[in-house]
Amino acid sequence: MRLKYYGVRGSIPTPGPQTIRYGGNTPCVALWCDDNLLILDAGTGLRVLGEELMANSFGKGQGKATILISHTHWDHIQGFPFFRPAYIKGNSFGLCGVAKTNKGLETAMHHQQEYRNFPVLLGQMPSRIVFTALEEGGQVNIDGIRISTAPLNHPGGSCAYRVDFNGRSVVYASDTEHFENIDLRLLTLCRDADLLIYDTMFTPAEYEKHRGWGHSTWQEGITLAKQANVKALHMFHHQPGHSDDDLENILESAREHFPAISLAKEGWELTL
Repeated sequence: MRLKYYGVRGSIPTPGPQTIRYGGNTPCVALWCDDNLLILDAGTGLRVLGEELMANSFGKGQGKATILISHTHWDHIQGFPFFRPAYIKGNSFGLCGVAKTNKGLETAMHHQQEYRNFPVLLGQMPSRIVFTALEEGGQVNIDGIRISTAPLNHPGGSCAYRVDFNGRSVVYASDTEHFENIDLRLLTLCRDADLLIYDTMFTPAEYEKHRGWGHSTWQEGITLAKQANVKALHMFHHQPGHSDDDLENILESAREHFPAISLAKEGWELTL
């Protein structure tokens, strides 16, 4: 299982000198299970991934990937119209989202590419695009990869995914606000995972001013990771106003409580 980050920033792209080390693209994580490609969210980082994919089978119209959408807020889908492999005939993409959370996933993706928003309709993209509704709290197997889901606490809803393959596991839990007590559904999903990618948009102090916004903190991420016996925790969905220096200062504080914590970084590639 191989993972690479293409977008780690939350809410809005933040290009510029203050975010150059960790990246300013919105959420997109690629996960290769042998030759099978899963893509977690389709933020602006998807454009960068698409350019890389054009150098292999996707550039020849022979590529296939599954895109797991956490929810349809813009920062999680806005990269798809700029995803070059979707314009190559012969490529195939499965767009998946939990039916209860992503009501009208297909409709939302079509609306994003209406002519008033974008010059190319979704239906005009030459690749094969198939939408699949997943069950909340359910499991599905794709080519030997087990994908499990759990609901998250976010305005309009969001969904966490767990990917299990060949004895390794990754949990992607972006866009969630913690409860006073640990969410047992998310705790169950994270149990004994090798890696938890978690929404740490706010510091504990910032969170007090942003209750109800649907985002969490590094402190709560660590609490969840410890309770679930997670081996490694990656801070994700970085706040748009946090510079690279800010993020590293936050990381320094977090590591005092959980040494196996890191900042998700655009371009970072690792093997589980």
